[in-house]
Amino acid sequence: MSTTRLMLLGVVRIFQPAYGYQLRRELLSWNVQQWANINPGSVYTGLRTLAKHGFLEELEEGEGHKPGRTSYRLTADGETEYFSLLRHALWTVDGFQPGQMQAALSFLWSLGRDEVIAALESRIVQLEQHEKAAPFNERQIENDPGTPTHVVEMLRISAARDRGELEWTRGFRDRVRAGAYAFAGEPQDWIPSPEAAEQWRSLPPA
Repeated sequence: MSTTRLMLLGVVRIFQPAYGYQLRRELLSWNVQQWANINPGSVYTGLRTLAKHGFLEELEEGEGHKPGRTSYRLTADGETEYFSLLRHALWTVDGFQPGQMQAALSFLWSLGRDEVIAALESRIVQLEQHEKAAPFNERQIENDPGTPTHVVEMLRISAARDRGELEWTRGFRDRVRAGAYAFAGEPQDWIPSPEAAEQWRSLPPA
């Protein structure tokens, strides 16, 4: 799953039609270079590549033969690809690609609340399975004299991330269940009832 592709399609979808400079500036404000491994200088190249593959439409502006700024908007295929990538990132746990879920978080509002809750439930099950398997996998690797030490530590850091994400996911699921945030199909000015708002604000982290 391409986190970069999801981020570019998602941010175009928010602002379309949008200019490359506008999109680059927006992504930088999200600090994507730190957690999504997106090089700010590659944003323009990424946009052109998505347009080449039919996921974005390039809109040229300008008078006569004078070149103008190029803006972008999603094509029908781009819309399909966006939701496919978003759902893959949300429903699939990959301990070696933590940026996938962070990318999904940027656009969860475009999915319905029920789907988000179901996906979080699925992630909890996957993470619980990882947690149960981690000690066995670690012992197997440690007992193999041919295993490089850095591989052992890679397994340990992945298991630690899974444990932390499991705790967060349980808490996030409970907050969404209790009425936190707004999702697709809910009014743009949606706010939870005072009772629901108090409930999710008072929930423990997990």
